[in-house]
Amino acid sequence: MQPKMITLALTILAVMILVTACSSGAATTTAPVNSSSTLDGATLFQERCSACHNLPTQARGTADQWTTVVQSMVARGANLSVAEQKLVIDYLATNQGK
Repeated sequence: MQPKMITLALTILAVMILVTACSSGAATTTAPVNSSSTLDGATLFQERCSACHNLPTQARGTADQWTTVVQSMVARGANLSVAEQKLVIDYLATNQGK
């Protein structure tokens, strides 16, 4: 194999391992889906997001900005229903950066 092909193959392999590890970590630490009415945004963030992310204490954002971030995470596999997404978004928009 040519050096460029080897580098490309190793890069693809590394990305696949990274994606699998993040997905596996989130899946193993994700709590069973509870009724959204019994959970709040802080608890949902802790249970569903903190496997890969620390609480963003310095980040400030509007609900619209956090919606974009949360929807991006759901598209990547975060386990949040629409109602749970709203709770997390409201929590982040209200409590972060204070």
